[in-house]
Amino acid sequence: MNRPRTRGITLGRAFGARVVLSPSTLVMALILAVFYAAGEDGFSRDGFVIGLAVAVLLFVSVFLHELAHAGAARAFKRPVEEIVLTFFGGHTQFRAAHPRPLEIGVIAAAGPLANGVIGAVAMVVAAPLDGLAGRVVFYAGVLNLILAGFNALPGTPLDGGRVVNAIVWGASGDRWKGHRAAAQGGRIVAVAVLVLAVAWPLLAYGQVDIIAAVWAVFLFGVMWPAASAELKAATVLGRREGVTALSLAVPAIGVPYDSTVDQAREIAHAAQAREVVVLAADGQAAGHFPVALTDAVPEEARATTSLVSVTMPLARGAAIPASATGEALVQAVTPWLGRTDVVVVTDGGEAVGIARLEDVRAALS
Repeated sequence: MNRPRTRGITLGRAFGARVVLSPSTLVMALILAVFYAAGEDGFSRDGFVIGLAVAVLLFVSVFLHELAHAGAARAFKRPVEEIVLTFFGGHTQFRAAHPRPLEIGVIAAAGPLANGVIGAVAMVVAAPLDGLAGRVVFYAGVLNLILAGFNALPGTPLDGGRVVNAIVWGASGDRWKGHRAAAQGGRIVAVAVLVLAVAWPLLAYGQVDIIAAVWAVFLFGVMWPAASAELKAATVLGRREGVTALSLAVPAIGVPYDSTVDQAREIAHAAQAREVVVLAADGQAAGHFPVALTDAVPEEARATTSLVSVTMPLARGAAIPASATGEALVQAVTPWLGRTDVVVVTDGGEAVGIARLEDVRAALS
């Protein structure tokens, strides 16, 4: 399924992906330029130039960060769809069907690693340079090291959180345990940012840097909800992975439509089934009934009574695989919601159970 294209300025393509610049980044560049230009002595042209250079370097650094993600994704043969540069960073969108821990970890780590290498090289190059050029290269190094360090923090939604996810997932074999660990890490990082930028200075020095406090509150407002949402989703989806269609079903056995009630009872008792699935002439499920319902048929009449008298109709094709779990179970059940109360659970094409959709929905919610 094709995702909608991100709106913005298309700069070109890299690794087969569309590179998109959000218009808000231009606003950010102007804000940074004015911030550096407005010093104690008033507006400075040199300050404006440095500010503009810092803004450009920031977005170049973000682009290289996302380019590293895209390159790593392509190395694992993952099609990359978009590289988006936004007001506060960027993101790389690639197809991640059937992910593996190693892929997730390497792709996530590639971004901070690229910024770390670029930052270290820039600091070395800046050391012998003087004047404006030296300052700009130095700022480039600092920006890249900050991006590398911040994105490497071990919590959602940062790259370090994805690395934590991959490590825990790979070690435990539980994908959702990895997500829960990353989400908890994100919450810890979010609180730590507030403590270091606001609580600690306030307790230690009795004052807070307003700009640092604003950024801390902003980062907390981004990280805490994102981490909380991932934690909730991972908890629900992890629980779903432990639920199979068969575990929610009442044991059942298929019986041909032309059988008698007595024959159906005998087959069901032999299979220890509590439900009978009535099979049409083509072998498809046409109805069902609880074995206990046949107790209402007089014993002397069971050998001559057809199943029609006790059968409840089933929606044609209302069947789901016994092994279906997690998202596969959701997808299997969804088409039948509102159309029938029960579905047949099958294993190798044979009816093995009857599941009430109300029970399935409760288990998956």
